[in-house]
Amino acid sequence: MPDSAPGLPPRLIQLIARFRPDADGVGECALNVADVLFKDHAIPSDFLVYNPSRPGSSLEMPQWFPHTVEGLAAGGAGSFNRAIDRRIASSAAPPVLLVHYASYGYSGQGTPFWLPGAVERFSSRGGRVLTLFHELYAGPRFPSRTFFNSWIQRRIFRRMLAASEAAFTSNEGYLALAQRDNHVHRPISLIGICSNAGEPDDPKPLAVRTRRLVIFGRFTTRKQLYAQHLKALQRVVQHLGIEEIADVGSVDDPVWFEQNVAAPLGPLLRSYGMLPDSAVSRLFQDSLAGALVYPSHLLGKSGVVAAYQAHANAVLLFPESDEDGKHEPGAWTLSPEELLALPAQSQALFERMQLAATAAHEHYKRYRSVRSMVETLLPALRSAGR
Repeated sequence: MPDSAPGLPPRLIQLIARFRPDADGVGECALNVADVLFKDHAIPSDFLVYNPSRPGSSLEMPQWFPHTVEGLAAGGAGSFNRAIDRRIASSAAPPVLLVHYASYGYSGQGTPFWLPGAVERFSSRGGRVLTLFHELYAGPRFPSRTFFNSWIQRRIFRRMLAASEAAFTSNEGYLALAQRDNHVHRPISLIGICSNAGEPDDPKPLAVRTRRLVIFGRFTTRKQLYAQHLKALQRVVQHLGIEEIADVGSVDDPVWFEQNVAAPLGPLLRSYGMLPDSAVSRLFQDSLAGALVYPSHLLGKSGVVAAYQAHANAVLLFPESDEDGKHEPGAWTLSPEELLALPAQSQALFERMQLAATAAHEHYKRYRSVRSMVETLLPALRSAGR
């Protein structure tokens, strides 16, 4: 293996909550970053997985895999500290840890009390810490279950930020919140979240693709779209002349799905279930648009949005129940109302979709691609590797 570039750490430890074969967007993002760090800068990653997969499951890795994967016991700091101490003992240079922080990944209540102390202990032994905040903390919404946990989550977040030499987060809303709590003045940067379904080099124009609309992601997010917006979805589909609605992902409640989605959509719906990344990418490259429900101010953290953008799909954004749906869509997002206001199956309609798809792809290449993520991380890695 070639040496890492001067000034960069020879290896990178990445702490993640879950990893293959479990379906987890954060874990896939971490692996994508690791692969580019190794290919471009000869830095392999040592993955520490807090919630290891079930016994007997296969990691499903390619034959050539330059990284290491170690499952922890998911019981607090003990197994993490032991794994870290082994790496400190075997490393000639100060080890560098990238924490992928999503509080509920490390605690069922979103309150990983153990994590800040473990990270501080690592720093006291010469380790260098970077944190990518995929999430910060829940808002205190009464009477939700987060009402009493919000202030605890915020305290844990503050300690994690203070223990980090540099931090990253995925959207300007999170960045503003983080800066408000940044009492120790740590550098915090925006970072895009990449596609977990591939990055085709030269996506085809929409005019030569199948009139297919994709609904992708976790079952809970897809279910939200169907439960809240099925009639609007049907209107848009008819307006566009869609020939297939492709539902991609696990179906965790088959009875609900059959009664509330498959039955009303009929033969228009095709349920693909879980697919390998390569198959998802091929499907997306031959689809017009991808649809989802997501808060408009948090689009930067959505791996589903990133996948649509990476494949130059038009991004069809349905409003959440607590949004009024009247926000101004970005140049690369489309609302159902905007599409329905144009003549059905008209040239103007498909020109607008192509404009949005092209803008989405350009935005992705500039701000959200894996290499864009790595370029954002490199200055902090160089500082930590000194």
